[in-house]
Formats: sequence, structure tokens, C-alpha cells
Amino acid sequence: MYIETFYDGRAPVLGGTSERVIPYPELSGEELTVWQKYLPLRSSENLHSWLDREAVPDPVMREIERAKRAPRSFDRIELWSRTDDPMVVGVIGGETPQYFAIARWGDAKLTLTQIKRILWVDKWLLLLTLTGAFGFVAVKLVAHTLS
Repeated sequence: MYIETFYDGRAPVLGGTSERVIPYPELSGEELTVWQKYLPLRSSENLHSWLDREAVPDPVMREIERAKRAPRSFDRIELWSRTDDPMVVGVIGGETPQYFAIARWGDAKLTLTQIKRILWVDKWLLLLTLTGAFGFVAVKLVAHTLS
């Protein structure tokens, strides 16, 4: 099983303030959009019950605990998932939230490029399936009308 944690212990302290930079990479722009499309199932309210019943690797559990103790804590921690490929994300803010990758694990290590390709294939398979189904219905209607 592939496990990736995103903690960066080298996160600097901002000059002149006591507020630390969050030690996790922020998801934004195209990267955020791709992850949100690839991992469509979200859970924050029932995160603890999900974690209790699923086999979450120990390194991921430790990273979730570390994220909860971060100098600037998250408003909530969400689980984004797709079959056998979950990711834990820290969220700060309400109306325009910021998202931070905490950890992910699953069956395979996929790059952003590979995930974009998977989403592209999924989109075209859906389109082809719908087109085929529409074509089948049209042929059946025409055959029924001619008989």
C-alpha cells in the first residue's frame, strides 16, 4: 500500500510575528480542481467514525494527530476519497477556504498528470456510454415505428 504524508518540518516562521506558516502544502488552482474531481466523496462530520471503522495506516493516523496540533490549527479536517484512494485535507476558512494536503494512501502512487488522464478517460467513457445508449434507444424506436 502506498502512503504519502505532506508535513514539512522546515516551514519557516514569519518575520516579526509569532504566527507560523502551516507546515503542509496548500492545494490551489488546477491542482485543487483536479483533486476535488478525482476524490469526489467528502466527509468531515463523520471523520472520526470513518477512521474508527476503516483500516487507516498508522503513519496516516499519526499525521492526522500532528495536523490537529499544528501551530495554526485547521478549522476542520476532511477526508476526500474515491475507492481505495483516500486523502486527508486540512481546511481553513469558510466562504473562500484554503485547503492543505495532510496525507494520502491507497493502492497506487499517482501523479497529478496520471490523475488528469484518468479523469479524461472517465469523461469520455461516460460520453461514449451515453451516446451508445441514446443510439440504441433511437434504433429501437425506429424499428418499432417501422414494424
